[in-house]
This record gives sequence, structure tokens and C-alpha cells, in this order.
Amino acid sequence: MFEDFMKKLRKGIGSDEGTDIPEFPTYEEVTPMNVERHEEIRKPAAPIVTNAGDSESNIELRVVRPSSFDEVSEIADYLLDGCTVVLNMEMLDNVQTVRMLDFLNGVTYSNDGEIKNVAKSTYIITPHNVDVSEDD
Repeated sequence: MFEDFMKKLRKGIGSDEGTDIPEFPTYEEVTPMNVERHEEIRKPAAPIVTNAGDSESNIELRVVRPSSFDEVSEIADYLLDGCTVVLNMEMLDNVQTVRMLDFLNGVTYSNDGEIKNVAKSTYIITPHNVDVSEDD
């Protein structure tokens, strides 16, 4: 019985039952359903640290552009240190973006901070002592 099964596999499944199995299309015959954008991979920009306002305030602003979810702990450390973070997520796919936002929302909530979407894939995350106002 097993030998018969192996013979069928060697001959091709369905070949002795009279079924027609179409040949696999060539690469040229297939139209891609999802064409990926091939962009030049850019190295993430280094964080920008600035002191805002008067000399008494020591508010740091970090601009980060992560290229993978692995950088989330570094961004969380900035938030835990009381920095304002401008987060540009253009280099992440949708799954990584959602994971990172979920994680950073938890960190922001624990610090009584705030997270706002300021552009398509850019967010500003502020500690409790920094307010962001929008122009109407």
C-alpha cells in the first residue's frame, strides 16, 4: 500500500486518475498583486537635543525616526527621563507602527503625559509638564 502511494507521488499526483493539472505560470505571465515600493534605505537621524525657553527650564526635545521596533526601549527611556519626543514613523510598516504606539502609549500614560498625532506618521509625545496647543 505504501509502495503504491510512493509510486503515485513519483508519477505525479492525479496523473493516473485522468485529471488535468495546469502548468505553473511563468514569472512573465503573473501580474503582481501588490507592488512594493523600493525606496532608498536611509539611516535614521540622530536625536536632536534642544533646550527650550529660558535658562531655568531644562526641557529636552528628542526627534527620533526608528527603523524597527527594537528601538522602542530607547524611546521609552527618553520619555521616562522627561524628554519631549517627536516620533517620525515613516520607516516602519503598519504592524511595527501599531506595536510601537501601543508600547509608547503605556509609557506615556504611566508618566501622565500626552501623545498627539501631528502629521500622517509623526507624533509628539510630551511629559506631564509640557502642553502642546493646536492652531485653530
